[in-house]
Amino acid sequence: MDSEVSVVWRPADFGGTDAAVVRVCVEDRCEEQRSGDADHPIAGVSVRLPDDIGAVTVPVRLKVTAARDDRVVVDDSRRARLTGQHPNGASCSPEAWTATFRADPAKGLTSPEGLSLQ
Repeated sequence: MDSEVSVVWRPADFGGTDAAVVRVCVEDRCEEQRSGDADHPIAGVSVRLPDDIGAVTVPVRLKVTAARDDRVVVDDSRRARLTGQHPNGASCSPEAWTATFRADPAKGLTSPEGLSLQ
């Protein structure tokens, strides 16, 4: 498990297959991904962070642009408080620091809670 900030979305929310490019930046680290196949329920992109980053707050920026004409569809930012994850149990390595958001076409970066896989 890696320390990272992840952003997930429903490809259908951003039009047809690969209709948009989703770019996520955490501080000066950025990753981007095409919006995905509208027939698949969930897509996502993650920005890897240093493993020893700890329980800090980091700035997260989301920019979604239309693939056809580079029109900005979503431009949003939030601060994320990283939380510790212990995939092998509380007393075992590794410890990863993570945060997850949902990319929503109307609201920008939101909580992924309740994101349906349907």
